[in-house]
Parts: sequence; structure tokens; C-alpha cells
Amino acid sequence: MSGRIAACGKVFLAGEYAVLEAGRPALVAGIDRKLHASVEVGGQGLRLFHAPSGSAWEGGEPPPELRFAVRAARLASGFCAGPGARIAFEDDFSLQGRKIGLGGSAAACVLAVRAVCAAAGRAATDEEVLALALAAHWAEQGGEGSGADVAASALGGVLEVRSRIAWRAPEEVMAMPAATIAASRPLRIQRLRPPPGLRLLLAHAGEPADTRALVRAVRSFARAGPGGWARRADAITAAAEKLRDALAANDSASALSAVREGAAAMAALGEAAGAGIVTPALARACALASQAGAAGKPSGAGGGDCAVVLAFGDEARDRAEAALRPHFPVFRVAPA
Repeated sequence: MSGRIAACGKVFLAGEYAVLEAGRPALVAGIDRKLHASVEVGGQGLRLFHAPSGSAWEGGEPPPELRFAVRAARLASGFCAGPGARIAFEDDFSLQGRKIGLGGSAAACVLAVRAVCAAAGRAATDEEVLALALAAHWAEQGGEGSGADVAASALGGVLEVRSRIAWRAPEEVMAMPAATIAASRPLRIQRLRPPPGLRLLLAHAGEPADTRALVRAVRSFARAGPGGWARRADAITAAAEKLRDALAANDSASALSAVREGAAAMAALGEAAGAGIVTPALARACALASQAGAAGKPSGAGGGDCAVVLAFGDEARDRAEAALRPHFPVFRVAPA
């Protein structure tokens, strides 16, 4: 048996950082830029291969390029026990060898779980794949993350995600039976129907973000000043809820306003926490998008990677793309 599988990349539309607090929403999209893997059943045990780097794993400590996938594959093998298999990751989310913030580690976890289950001949549900991939991703990040990126990779489309992760430490979740993890529902997810005129662009800001360092800085700020954190998180949450409602109502003006408010709220959090969430390059991309009649904000943790730009209609998208392209690599993406 052999086959090829795919998982979506992710774009955060709203709610970053605030979503780390249980119950607060993020809006995230699984997009049509995908990670691919091939699966071949046979041989002894699991073997993982990362084609872009040439790294391989057949046991022991995994290479950096495969550490998320290996953890997810090991966890999935406790749920979908089966024959040996070779899983080859064919590509990654990078631009000239540099990551661009599309959730490669989340997509790799989703692919690894699907591959192990496919090799075992087990048709795992989307909810089971999501729970296993999220647990592996969360543990490999040291017990950090909302899981929204994993949801986008596993489910695709535009989602409102709220975390209800109850695990307290990586050791706790990794000690649980895989079937118990697969049956858990660590996220509350509502699928949203984006308006037909919504167009998305990504403008690459040139520097890869250190997400873990940024999250540590924000968490330190929250511990030191809970009131200041609550004000910043409330502003981010309000922008996310406004964008959700605007998309549901096909209210383009309100949606663009919500995106700009979300960008401003992220910048204010970064300044308060002493974290460079909105870099000069990201700020410039957002300003150019606004001047062209669109709206932009950092996608994800900020600190580099990509700005996501929302526009309504092809003409507005083309104006924004023309304004951005002299300064940034620009990609058209769409919910998948």
C-alpha cells in the first residue's frame, strides 16, 4: 500500500496571543498552500524522511526537521497500531530555505498522524486526528500553544477556535493512553462561512519569527501585570469577535476595520510586553495594504514571517498586491 496525503497551511486572521487564554477566540484559516507526504507500508517500524533537508529518522533522537512529526507518529502508533511504514515529507513551508510562518510543524503533526493511521488501515476521524496531532504539537512545544494552527491544518476552511486544553504539562499528556487523547476534545471549534468576495494575500516580512520567545515575553508580561494583560487581551478579543461578525454579515467595511483594530491591539501588546510583535516591516506592509483600500495585520505571533492582508473583490486585491509587491514577496492564498 502506498499513497500521498496533504495538510493545510494556516493563516491567523485574528485573536493571536489572547487565544492562549482558555475560552478566548481566534479566527484561523486552513489555506490552499499545503504540506505533502507519501506513505509506503512495509519493513520494520516507522521510518520518517524529510526530503527538503535529506534528514531521516528510524529511531532514537529525531533531527530538528522531524521532531514534531516523530512525536506525532509515535503517539499515533499507540492509537493506530499497524505494520512498518516509511513516511516521506515531500516539501515544507519555506521561501528560499526560510520559514514563512504557515504552520509547518502543525501540518507535519497532522500528516504524521494521518500517515500512521492510513498505514494501519484505520479510518481515523478528523476529531481523532486533530486531538492526537494537537497533543503531540503542544507537548513538543513544551506545553505551549492554543492548538488553533493544528485545527486549521487538520480541518481547513475558516474556523473560530477556543482552547479548552486541560493538560498541565507535556509529561502528563504523553503519559495518557493514546485512545484517551484521541477521544478528548481540547478545542471548541465553529466553522465559519467566509463571504464570497473575501480575498487573502500574504506579504512576507523577511525575517523568521521566534514564536516561543515572543510567547514567553507575553506570558511574563501577563504574570507581572494581570490587569495590563487583560486590557490588551480584551482588545485583541474584541477585534476577533468584530471580524467574525463582519464576515458572517458580509460587511466588508466592518471587517477591514476589525483587521486594522486587531493589528493595533497586537502592536500595543508588543509595546507593553517589550516584545517586537509588529516589526517595522510588518507595520509597513499593513500601512501599504490600508492605503490600497485593504487591511493587514501580522499572521500569528508576529516578529517577522508574514502579514495577512484581507480585501474584498478582485479589484481591491489587485490594488493591494500592486502596492505590496515592490517591497515584499506576495502570495495569493484562499481557504481550502
